[in-house]
Amino acid sequence: MKKPIRLGFIGCGGHSARHADVVSKIYESYEIVAAMDTQLGSAIKFLSKYKGLNGVASSNLDKFFEANMEAVLIGSPHKYHLEQAEAAVRAGKHVLCEKPLWEARTPAEVDQKLQTARRIIEEAAARGLIFSSCHLRRYEKEYVYIKEHLDEYLEKFGGVVEAHFQFFYHEPSTGWKMDDSLLLDHMNHEIDLIHFLFGYSPATFWRLSHSFDEYRVAGKTESGLGIWFSGYRRLKSRTFRNELELIFERGRVRTEVVLNSGSGMVSSSVSTLSFEDDSETVTHFCAHSYDDALVGVMRNFAAAIRGEEKCYLTTHDLLVNTTICNDLILNEHGEI
Repeated sequence: MKKPIRLGFIGCGGHSARHADVVSKIYESYEIVAAMDTQLGSAIKFLSKYKGLNGVASSNLDKFFEANMEAVLIGSPHKYHLEQAEAAVRAGKHVLCEKPLWEARTPAEVDQKLQTARRIIEEAAARGLIFSSCHLRRYEKEYVYIKEHLDEYLEKFGGVVEAHFQFFYHEPSTGWKMDDSLLLDHMNHEIDLIHFLFGYSPATFWRLSHSFDEYRVAGKTESGLGIWFSGYRRLKSRTFRNELELIFERGRVRTEVVLNSGSGMVSSSVSTLSFEDDSETVTHFCAHSYDDALVGVMRNFAAAIRGEEKCYLTTHDLLVNTTICNDLILNEHGEI
């Protein structure tokens, strides 16, 4: 039987707790051995929940890296990601860093941090280390289903001409600041989904709006695909609703995914509509846990570390997803 991968957490807030909840369910893949947070009490509390009294709790990176661990999950605030990822790679650890990989405050910083991130990821590869991130939609069954049936849709409905993704979430919690950006936090997922479904194509994007509780972006790829992303955090209930609509020349494909955060369960469907004869199909998925996709991400990370699978994200994926978000925070348009 394979030994679990010894995993440490940097940042002990909500992102790390959710990962730790999932890791605890796949105990054959991981053992949590360390936690670091600038508030030592948070690290101790985190470890007591997931590890008992064993493990290393720390408020500084040097002591944290003294723990006997193979991999690190970075779930700290955005602005610390790049610095902590570099420290982890130099300490010889595999890295899974939450998105975005960095946060830039000036146009010059966008290019500077892009080059720094590229160097860190290339250094990780040269050392035989895995560098990954968290893009759940590649493991969400509704989008996997669409990808598996894409050739069928193309044959039936012709070429795809537009892709629309929109989400509607609950109002921000007290931990979310008024000067935070929903675009920076979330568009990573939207652009990654487009690349997952259709592959990469150079594209230009225009920022229409962004704030702490909404963002809207329009774009067009070099291959001619029109793109619209929008997101809003204004619901009163603890609901997460995602909608993807693909417009083809002669029909459309639409998916609706609704998470009840109280139960942690997802209800979803994929429907098709022919513009020529008005025929429709609807595929309903059995209710399933929202954790399923994160389990996929974490299992891939473990398998990649063991050399059993390739990391599900390429270096290009990692860099492009964060670069375009930072570009659009600082400029009204950006290119990838």
